[in-house]
Amino acid sequence: MQYTNITCYWEATDHHLNISSYTLQINKTSCDSKHSFIPVGFCKTRGSNCYVQPIDSALHCFCADVMASTRNGAIRSPPYFFNGVNAVKLPPPQIKALKPSERRSGCLQVIWRMAESFPKNEQVYILLQMEYTTHNQTRSQTIQAFSKETFELCDLHPGSKYTVRLRTQDNRAHAHWSSWTSIDTTTAEKAPSTAPRLWRLIQPAEEAGKRRLTLLWKPVSWPEVNGVVLSYSASCRGDLDSSQWTCGAVNASRRSCVLIVSDDPCHCSLTVTNSAGTSPPAHISIPAHTHAGLPPPQIISVTPLDDTQIKVEWTAALNQSESGFVVQWTSVPYSEPTSLHWEHMNETARSFILTGLLPEIPYNLSVMSVYGQQAGSHMSVIAFTREGASSVGPDMTVLKMSSSGVVLKWDPVPLEKLHGFIQSYTVLYSINGKNKSMKVDAHVEQITLSKLTEGTYNICIMAHTAVGGAAGPCQMVVVGLEDVQGIPILLCTLLLCFLFLIIPVCMRVRIKQCLCQTVPDPSKSSLSVWSNTKLCQHKLPSSSTLSSIISVDQTTIYQDCGEKDYVPVQVSTYHTVPQDSNETETKTYNSTSAVTHQDSKLTPAQAFPTHFLNQSYTKLDQVIPAGYKEDPQPSSDDLLFDSLFTYKSSQADLCGYIHVSQSYAPVITTVDEYRTLDLDESPDFLQGL
Repeated sequence: MQYTNITCYWEATDHHLNISSYTLQINKTSCDSKHSFIPVGFCKTRGSNCYVQPIDSALHCFCADVMASTRNGAIRSPPYFFNGVNAVKLPPPQIKALKPSERRSGCLQVIWRMAESFPKNEQVYILLQMEYTTHNQTRSQTIQAFSKETFELCDLHPGSKYTVRLRTQDNRAHAHWSSWTSIDTTTAEKAPSTAPRLWRLIQPAEEAGKRRLTLLWKPVSWPEVNGVVLSYSASCRGDLDSSQWTCGAVNASRRSCVLIVSDDPCHCSLTVTNSAGTSPPAHISIPAHTHAGLPPPQIISVTPLDDTQIKVEWTAALNQSESGFVVQWTSVPYSEPTSLHWEHMNETARSFILTGLLPEIPYNLSVMSVYGQQAGSHMSVIAFTREGASSVGPDMTVLKMSSSGVVLKWDPVPLEKLHGFIQSYTVLYSINGKNKSMKVDAHVEQITLSKLTEGTYNICIMAHTAVGGAAGPCQMVVVGLEDVQGIPILLCTLLLCFLFLIIPVCMRVRIKQCLCQTVPDPSKSSLSVWSNTKLCQHKLPSSSTLSSIISVDQTTIYQDCGEKDYVPVQVSTYHTVPQDSNETETKTYNSTSAVTHQDSKLTPAQAFPTHFLNQSYTKLDQVIPAGYKEDPQPSSDDLLFDSLFTYKSSQADLCGYIHVSQSYAPVITTVDEYRTLDLDESPDFLQGL
């Protein structure tokens, strides 16, 4: 070790000296006499170490001493003699390469070299130590450093990450190794060598004839996994037919999958895959829904060890050859498959310690016997690591009341809210500031309080565990009214009767519309101002013996209405409906007809013209009952023609016809000419107007 430094370390024996600084002095000396000293160098520091450099060679003997400066003077340590070779700490080696071996499968090749060169006579003293660690497993070996600068590490696990470290030492300085030089690498993967551990949870499904099957598994442990898991593959096949159910490729982070299978027996398999291949399959048999279960263990007992651990013990069934046991546990209430924990045990196991539990939380523990690929019935028990006081009390219901008593019933508090096992219940009731109680056993859920005085009681139920209790919500109960329990029923009956009576009254209009069709009101029709003449007295206006002119398709036809005294009516266009002998004869005024009713005493220019839309008549002896649609109510102005038409002195004979319908256009042509009515004309015109 040429041209390097010497580092010394020291400790102060008296911390009350108030040392301000230290001075290290290094001298060469004779290895035999230790009397002659040749100064090498010194250094000053406030700390507890410092170094002196450079020195020409480590092949000397040295003497070191430290002088401490205090307020009262200097204090010097005793001299420390040492041989330089025996205190050598070599520099760390260098790793040039780390790669899979080309000659041997499953080995790593390490190429390294020293940081500095050594004379051949010194190389024999240099040692090399190698360490390679994976999953907290460390193996090491020490060799002569200069024997070879390339070596192989074998018997490594496939697909595992290794940390390789190297350091060197001069074997003449046993106290000092060089610093570590490290490098990480991963070996090549192989297909997983073992199958994953498989379990199942069978539950009823909503669909008839089906079951909900949850497959659970634990990952393949190291080193059998031989690499990084990419996915799982789970499937089931029916034993009686070709039915098959599969979960497909399941993500490597999942530990379960759910299948809806039939009630028939089936068997399931599970494999795990990495980049190099697939593991052997794990198998489990699912019995038929009606299959009689194999016997469970005889006895199961639990013993809390502390707040986080419970010891489970069991006794195997008699005359059975189990291949193993499965211990499973979950917190109450059960929520999802991920909350179910389980562990396979061999056939000789009779106990298991559960860890990672929480106090005051109920756990459902069960043990099953395994017979080959089938599991027997389970035996379960509820256990706590440590019990606590209940957080809520029971909800109470009043079943019956009488003049001197009351019957009470309550529901048990859910186990997860009890935080312990129920020991007893206490019924608390009070009246007028007087408190009373009655204690009952844990299995009692109904009680009768008798010999009570009349009044209002405040009653509640309290649940007790071994640690404490809590009361449920209180209720006010009236005692002393014989028929008090019938009052709600009576009130409900009266309310229903009232509703049955009031609803038809409120809905009478709508009910009438639904049950009865609308009947037209003649008083609202356009004929509300009929004259008092009979039907056979309706006359068409005419002059003397008038033959009405009927124009059909521009053809003029004369129809004789008989010898009577008519007022003339001028008809521009008049249509008659063609008809067979069996059809109703109908006469219709066209909507474009312009009809002017003239009194015999009026000139045409002095008439009151009206636009007449439609008016129909039919023979009385040919009326066929039919639906009648009411015409809209015309205004009084619209009735001018009708009023004039009913003028007694100008009536046409419509005997044999009845009026069917008529409509008016609300338009009256205004004429400038007018005349003064005679006194005998006024009443009839005023009546019409």
